[in-house]
Amino acid sequence: MTITVAVVVGDGLVVASDSATTLQANFPDGHAEPIHIWNSADKIFNLRKGLPLAAMTWGRGTIQGRSISSHVKDLRQRLSGQSSAHADWQLDEAAYSMTEVVDRVKEFFAERLDASQPSAPMGLLVAGYGADDDRPALTELNIDAGTCSTGAELSAGEIGIFQWGQPEAIARLLDGVSQDLPQALSNLGVPANLVDPYTQAIKAQVARPFIYDSMPPVEAIQLAEWLVETTIKFVRFEPGHPTVGGPVEVAAVTRHEGFKWVKRKHYYTSTLNP
Repeated sequence: MTITVAVVVGDGLVVASDSATTLQANFPDGHAEPIHIWNSADKIFNLRKGLPLAAMTWGRGTIQGRSISSHVKDLRQRLSGQSSAHADWQLDEAAYSMTEVVDRVKEFFAERLDASQPSAPMGLLVAGYGADDDRPALTELNIDAGTCSTGAELSAGEIGIFQWGQPEAIARLLDGVSQDLPQALSNLGVPANLVDPYTQAIKAQVARPFIYDSMPPVEAIQLAEWLVETTIKFVRFEPGHPTVGGPVEVAAVTRHEGFKWVKRKHYYTSTLNP
């Protein structure tokens, strides 16, 4: 499993993730069980070097035996004009739009993850600025073998905190209640038609605002990192497998500075690879 977070404020957006990836075994009775957890997966990417474009993934970790990170690097080559077989994919730095980028991402993964592949849901965030955008936009894609649907969307000019993977800890922090609240209300005898209204009313009473349009990028970075770190510790100490963990990676995207790594892991020593 995983935790991935996006924080969007007026001056930019921040993406943050853990590094855990889980190998699961499927049993004859239909249930799946983690049999190994690695803590070095890459989940955050710059879609085009030099442009304010980010991607972040959760869910399915591989396609055809290759990591999502490896496939995204192939996509980056196309968007950068480094694939002669896909010359028309190169983004025009002066004129590209976020809609164009999202459409290319959809097309790329529809090609790599067609209906012949085993079903395993994959989430992908595409976020950043188009060439003429003053504010960041965000699109969530839900991809499976032969299908691609759009989830959460944030248009330029809006702000928000988004999380994917194992969001229970963050839900408790932001909403003030567990994601299990609807079931708890039902267990206590609340009529089915009142469960959702009661849930929303309780959240409205106890939730706390954490971001504002004017929040500086540095504080947005610290907030995103805190949410990921809190989830890692929450999952570590609750019963079950530690399916969220490893180094925290953080990147920020602003209109003028572009995509910048804040925290990043490497499998190699930079001093040996100048």
